[in-house]
Amino acid sequence: MMKRSFSRESFSRKSFSRKSFSHRSSSRSGLVTLAVGVALAIAGCSSGASSGAGSTAVGSTDSTIAADASTVVSATAPPSVAPTTVLAPTTTVDLTPLELRSDGLGPFDFGSTPGLVIDALIARLGPPATNDVLLYEDDSMLGSGYYRSLDGPYYFALSYPVGQTACWPSDFCVEFGGASEAALSFIGWSYSGPAAMMASSSNLTIGAKWSDFPSMVVFPTCYTDGGGTHHDIYLIVESPGWEWLISDGGGGYVPNLPDPATTRVTFMSAGEQPFQPEGDC
Repeated sequence: MMKRSFSRESFSRKSFSRKSFSHRSSSRSGLVTLAVGVALAIAGCSSGASSGAGSTAVGSTDSTIAADASTVVSATAPPSVAPTTVLAPTTTVDLTPLELRSDGLGPFDFGSTPGLVIDALIARLGPPATNDVLLYEDDSMLGSGYYRSLDGPYYFALSYPVGQTACWPSDFCVEFGGASEAALSFIGWSYSGPAAMMASSSNLTIGAKWSDFPSMVVFPTCYTDGGGTHHDIYLIVESPGWEWLISDGGGGYVPNLPDPATTRVTFMSAGEQPFQPEGDC
């Protein structure tokens, strides 16, 4: 827009003559018109500025909403996930019954250390009822192959000067022997019940019938009971009310074996156990 320049001289009294009144009137009219135009122009500019300010405000509001929306979205936490519990590895203890063997017990051969054997039995049977170290200090019978204890009159004997016997309430015992307490090793076991708690590889156990194990070797050992073997495991067998030895009429005795169907195993053992050299049958 072109701006006009009005000098003070053009409005001086000298140039204000009657002759020029009509011209002055025309000029006044033009000035009024000009003033109105300027006013309208100023108003237009003011309106445009206000409109622009309004646009800026709207845009600013939109930007704020968008920013707020963005903030809300980004601040929204992901769905919570339950923490995974990692279990610590556990040690598995084998509690399967230990197999009765003619040369050991389960995985333990005769000659194993006492701690290994006893710990395995404690895991399965609980603590032993007795666990005693026994001394066989009498060596006068070494010519017969054994040491004797000094707790007569019914002396016990073992082929080692030191022994250890651990027994459980289930009537299962393990035996250890050696030249000293520090040198003990596993030498034998014995078992008399309860039925089926332990068994051999052929499933022979306390209460088994002779008739169910026809390969069992049975023989008389005394008047009221008999002995036997099965796969080199030593047995005591009984038949209620039966006399295993009968008189031959000449001062001797002859075997009298019972019916296999009524004869059952009452004791099993392997290896070496303390014994009584002077004991009766």
